[in-house]
Amino acid sequence: MSRFVMSKTPWERCVYPALKAALEKTDYNQTTLGAATGIHPSNISRYIKGDMDATIRGMLALEVLTGKTFRELFGECEGRDGRV
Repeated sequence: MSRFVMSKTPWERCVYPALKAALEKTDYNQTTLGAATGIHPSNISRYIKGDMDATIRGMLALEVLTGKTFRELFGECEGRDGRV
């Protein structure tokens, strides 16, 4: 039987340390970030887990919201060794 485990914070499972830190400083959750960026909340979830390549429009929106560049947000990825 599978067990559903809730995250302690909306960004706990984010594999990008800089993006995670920037988002944790905001009041956004996946739903409100989706509304602010025009990205569906389920895609936000996939992006932060590193399971989906983001669109340029989405990346530009995240840069505006966080004040960080793409390289600052996505330069590192935890737990994805050898994955391009």
